[in-house]
Amino acid sequence: MPRTFAIGDVHGCHVALTTLLDVICPNGDDRLIFLGDYVNRGDNSKGVLDTLMSLSKSCQTVFVMGNHEFIMLDGLKYRDDFEFWLGVGGDKTLQSFGLLPVRSECWHLPFAYVDFLRQTVDYFETKDFIFCHAFIYHHLPMNEQNDYALRWRKLRHDHLPHDSGKTVICGHTEQRNGQILSLNDGKIICIDTWACGGGCLSALQVSGDDGMILYQADNLGNSSVSKLDIASLSSRI
Repeated sequence: MPRTFAIGDVHGCHVALTTLLDVICPNGDDRLIFLGDYVNRGDNSKGVLDTLMSLSKSCQTVFVMGNHEFIMLDGLKYRDDFEFWLGVGGDKTLQSFGLLPVRSECWHLPFAYVDFLRQTVDYFETKDFIFCHAFIYHHLPMNEQNDYALRWRKLRHDHLPHDSGKTVICGHTEQRNGQILSLNDGKIICIDTWACGGGCLSALQVSGDDGMILYQADNLGNSSVSKLDIASLSSRI
């Protein structure tokens, strides 16, 4: 049976990403849904983007736009946004391309990478799940969500599940203990486990013969795999 994975905020952590993919070992029938924030803060955003762009050739992929992709695109386009981009890790992104963190260097960033970021989607929805970067408004259908909800809104413990009844899987709200967060009996799951800050990168398998499985990897190349159920997720609040 084909597997579906949701993968949390990468933030330039190439070692964690490649370690995670080695453990998952995706094939052509598998679908990998990345929840955004591929760039900034970590040391190798270029390597991350290279891996993601190559991955599309070997399995089914969905790339959601995070707030950091939005910041980078604005920083490349607008002078006033460039310094803000540098301040949230854009300096490391440019350096990963062998470029100096000055605006004139942006012209040397290969267009293929910029085009990849521009083609990322706002969200991805299936029969049972909603995959998004930040936390959406529970009472609005997905085609009515605004940019703030899709890219910037932090998850809180008092937020309600989506009115559609679908499970929302998101990133953006970093879980600094390295554990995924589950609310409302598993109807809201956050898988940003702070890869760029000393935590790990998480991938949650949400379909397949083996059920729900959590894969994690850190920037030292360590990895772990554990089988989960809704009850165990809810105990991690």
